[in-house]
Amino acid sequence: MKDYINNVLSPLLQGDGGYIEYLNENKDEITVLARGECSKCAKLEKCLIWCEDRILKEKNRKVRLTAIRKKPFFWDK
Repeated sequence: MKDYINNVLSPLLQGDGGYIEYLNENKDEITVLARGECSKCAKLEKCLIWCEDRILKEKNRKVRLTAIRKKPFFWDK
């Protein structure tokens, strides 16, 4: 699943300036790191549902994606 998320789903999101990275997996719960525009996008949850649907269709696996938003380093000030 790590390769699929990092090499298939993430590049699809890069067209909008953001991307996700696989962090870990616990049964059917997958945690991803939202970076770039994805880290501040108001529609991230809808995008994750779209990713879950793609995983179901292409990998025949029902999963739940949870995102941790990674703020850019310059937001820490």
